[in-house]
Amino acid sequence: MRSESRAVMLTDMKGFTAATIRQTRDENARMLALHDALLMPVVKAFGGLRVKTIGDAYLVVFGAPTEALLCGMAIQDRLWDYGQRVVEAERMEVRVVVSFGEVRIVKDGGGVDVFGEAVNLAARVEGEALPGDVWFTEAVYWVADRRQVPFESVGYRELKGLPEKVRLFRVARAVVGDGSEPLAAPYGNAGLALVKWLTPPAPEGMARSREVTRPASGWRARLLGRALLLALLLAGAAAAAFWFHLPRAERLVRMGRYDEARAVLHALALQKGADSPQVLFLRGRVELASADAARGEISRTAFQLWSRALAAGSEEALSALEREAGANDCGRRRLATRALADAHAKAALRALERIAAEDPAPAEPESALGGPARVLRGERCGAGDLARQGLRALLP
Repeated sequence: MRSESRAVMLTDMKGFTAATIRQTRDENARMLALHDALLMPVVKAFGGLRVKTIGDAYLVVFGAPTEALLCGMAIQDRLWDYGQRVVEAERMEVRVVVSFGEVRIVKDGGGVDVFGEAVNLAARVEGEALPGDVWFTEAVYWVADRRQVPFESVGYRELKGLPEKVRLFRVARAVVGDGSEPLAAPYGNAGLALVKWLTPPAPEGMARSREVTRPASGWRARLLGRALLLALLLAGAAAAAFWFHLPRAERLVRMGRYDEARAVLHALALQKGADSPQVLFLRGRVELASADAARGEISRTAFQLWSRALAAGSEEALSALEREAGANDCGRRRLATRALADAHAKAALRALERIAAEDPAPAEPESALGGPARVLRGERCGAGDLARQGLRALLP
């Protein structure tokens, strides 16, 4: 038995008990399987460990409260998305509660169980939370990164078994414009956007799904439900396989945990060498992603690392530089083109040729004396000039 500080998440499905009484055993089994197919890929994506399931309820632990809150937001947006694709009777709503504190992790047979005040408190708060919401305790409020998670206070509540009132919060719903109208997805897909393989649905796609969704009955409804369940299970399995295939540092970058990613890369550099193509590429990923998240200046270091990685043979660095060379921002295009040129790699030849073709050198008009006149280049980005310099160095 050991004690650790963990974020604890509890989820609970609205109307589950009534549904189990009304439905057959097979229908209940299909409902729970669908519940797992919708929630588990999201839980795994944010590093959560499902400790146990009690009927429809999940008990999940996370290393940090921010990941737990973002996971809760992603769960609610994913369920909202699912709800737009089915008739009202088949929609699924859950409550999500997050607490934080010392818990005891106990091995129980082939698995683990978790005990502690954080678990007990989450269970009591669950009775206060509303379906579709993400509620959390004051301990989470003080520890979580509130720049990533908008919040609002719900005041002090009396909870069963506790001598004093407890201050509670919930994640604020996303709004647009002046705040008078809610966004389509309740949390604006802010959590889902951090997980590339669980991309937010396009608004126009959701509009079409609302137009074509009609009530089904009898064998058609059962067939549709089974087909949807199979599709979700397959999609969830494929998504989880893709996610866990990624290097750990890449997963941490996608979750915004840049310091942890740097620590992982330090250990990887000791194992593979600081000049390993993989290490250089991932270091560049961390530096560029962290600079973009901070909305600061573009990280020149990232492009220099990618240039070194490309010179060492990294295909990932080549793809990243090609992508950045097509960015709208002129500074990014120039930095990416310079990195491609400085790598002196034959693999960069086609990319440099394309950039040079897309940004040709300006024609030089003749002066009154018959020779070429020197003109200012105005607002030209100059990426094409850098590409041509790189091509001259590469080609005989």
